[in-house]
Parts: sequence; structure tokens; C-alpha cells
Amino acid sequence: MRSFYLFIFLVLASRAEAQEVSALAIGDSLYAVGNYSKAIESYEQIKAKNERVYLKLARAHQAKGTLDDALVNYKLAATGTDEVIAMNEYGKLLITKRQFKEADSVFSALISVYDTNPDFYYQRGRANENRPRDISGKESDSVLVEKLAKVHDPLEDYERAIALDSTHQKALAEVATSYLKQKDFAMVEKLAFKALESYPTNVEIISTLAQSYYYKGWNEEGIQWFEKLLALGQDTQFIREKLGNLYYKKRQYEDAIEQYLGALKFAPEDAYDHATLAKLYNFTADLDAAEMHGLFAVLYKDQPLFEEYYTLSRTYEMKKEWASAMKYVNRSLDENPRNKSAEYTKAIIADNYYEDRRAVLKLYEDFIKKYEDGKYAKFDHTLKLAKERRDKLNREIFMAEGEEE
Repeated sequence: MRSFYLFIFLVLASRAEAQEVSALAIGDSLYAVGNYSKAIESYEQIKAKNERVYLKLARAHQAKGTLDDALVNYKLAATGTDEVIAMNEYGKLLITKRQFKEADSVFSALISVYDTNPDFYYQRGRANENRPRDISGKESDSVLVEKLAKVHDPLEDYERAIALDSTHQKALAEVATSYLKQKDFAMVEKLAFKALESYPTNVEIISTLAQSYYYKGWNEEGIQWFEKLLALGQDTQFIREKLGNLYYKKRQYEDAIEQYLGALKFAPEDAYDHATLAKLYNFTADLDAAEMHGLFAVLYKDQPLFEEYYTLSRTYEMKKEWASAMKYVNRSLDENPRNKSAEYTKAIIADNYYEDRRAVLKLYEDFIKKYEDGKYAKFDHTLKLAKERRDKLNREIFMAEGEEE
């Protein structure tokens, strides 16, 4: 009889085990085709769950987007550093959920056992890079030092990851970005070219390199690398504006226009892009386009608008529409009375628009009086032109008054 009961027990246990194996297999199949909710239901049917099942549940919840449930199951799966896969995925999800302190603890535990794994250092760097510091200005220096010492330095972790794996692209990108913020362009370029040796199309690294050249003023190189980003399909407003500005600096106005028009596709109401296009179209003598973008810049920009008004006045000046030119140069000066370029432009517009020569003469005289004692007045080409025009107007007025007598 005892043997019979033992037999029945083994049969039932075997059936239960078979059911659990079946539930696990079904769950895996459902997960593989993206039916995460059904996969979770199947895994939940397993009564005697172990770390492996909890890991599958965590992954299914993460794929579904139910991240809080994913965290719960990852925690059950990551019972120690021997469960390295679960702990690694758990730590990464903690970063995603902005639980940086907890993520630091997870990766620090992993590093204590696997201290030659470069990615664990990289992930700990991620955890601490945006971690808020619980620091108060009222605390003593010793307390502050102690608190800071408890937070691992992200840059040190990134550099440690690179030391362990010189081709770790994400760590290289983080360190290069750090040096870019410090304006250490030589280090940026050294790290970037190191990264590109093993991964020539790393767009994050190429972007950092392009910005390095941009900010150090190497226009040709900046153009080369921003164009590379476009060729790799990385078309953004930021890239278009930076590339447009580089072409602007090289006086390649048609190329600059192409880039700023590309930038407007991302932000059609961007006042800066419209204002820049207005200036560029002035340079290419496409004055109708300059007028259109100048008006859009005024429409879309908040105060102040003196630069946009001034650009419009220059457009109308070149179109010889003097009334409109005077209208916008006056608006520019209303907002910024010390806009020297606008003051001189107003005198030129008045010279073509006003019939009263003495009123025009006074504008030149006021401009000269305001700026002739400046530190660099003798090198001021605009001041020289104003003086020449003043002297000529004086002769014209004198001759006209003599003829009247």
C-alpha cells in the first residue's frame, strides 16, 4: 500500500512539473512573438517560481512597458552577484526609472566581484552622472566632503571603462563630451578619433567632434563632420543651424541658405532661423525672399526685435523702398537707441528719402558727434564715410543757397 501511495505522489508531481514546464515553454513562445501580456499570464501560472522565472517575468513587463512590475520581478531575480545577468538588467532599469542611488548600489556590488567588466563601470557612471546631490550649504565642510566621497565620480568610471576596453564607444562618447564642456578640444579630438578607429559611423562621436571644430573656429573641419552626420541620416535642426552658420562664416551664402531652410523644416516658426535667412538673402540680393523672412522673424520673435527691424530696414533700403526702410530703422532705434549700424543706416535712408538736405545733414552731424571721440574712431570706416558725406552735403547746401541769392 505504501508503494502505491508513493507511486501516486510521483505521478502527480510529474504532472505538476510537466504543467510548469509547459507554462514556461508557452510563455517563452508568446514572449518571442511580442505577446507580452499573455506571456506574463503563462509565467504567473508557475507556482514554484525561481530566479529564472522572475527574470522572464521582469523582461516581459519591461517589454510591455509596465516598468514598476518589471522592477519588482528583477529584484526577486537579482538575489546576489551570482545572478549577474539579472542584476545587470535590474541596474539598467533602475537608471531608466531615475533611481540612481539604487542603481549605483547594484553596479558597485557587481564591480566588487567582476572588477574587469568595463560596462559595469560605464553603467555606474550613468547612474551617478545625473544623480541629485543631497547637499546643503548649511552643512560643515567635513560633512560635505563625506557626502561627496560616497558618490562615485562618473568621469572616473567612464575612464576606467575605457582603460578596460579602449573601444567602448559609449564611454568614449561620455568622456569626449565632458572634455567638450571643458573646451579641451585637443582631448575631444584624440578620444573621437580613437573611437572612430573601431566604429567609423558612431554618430554621437561624430557630433561631438563636429562641435569641437565648430567651437574652436575650424570652419572647414566643422563643415566636413556636420556634413558627415547628414550623410548618415542624422538630420536635425541643431545640425542644420550649426552647418549653416559655418557656411555663413565662410561667406558661402547659398550653402548657408540651404541649411537654414532645412532647419526651418523642423521649426517653421523659429524667429532666429528666419532672421538669419533674411540677412543671407540680403547678401545674395534676393530681396523678396529677404523681406519675407524678415517679416516672419518679426512675427514670431518676442521682444526685443531691434536686430530683426534693422535687417528689414536694410532689405527695404536695397529695394529702394525708402518709406518702409525708414519705418523699420526707426523701430530698431526705438528698441535700441545705441545701435550704431542702425543710426548710420538711418542717415543713408534719409539721404535718399528726405528732400530737406539740412535734416539729412543733421543726422550725419549727430552721428559724427556721438562717435568721433571713441577709442577706435580713427579706424572707423563708417565714421569716415559719414564725415565725407557731411562735407559733401555742406558744399551742396552752400552752392544751392548761393544760387538762390
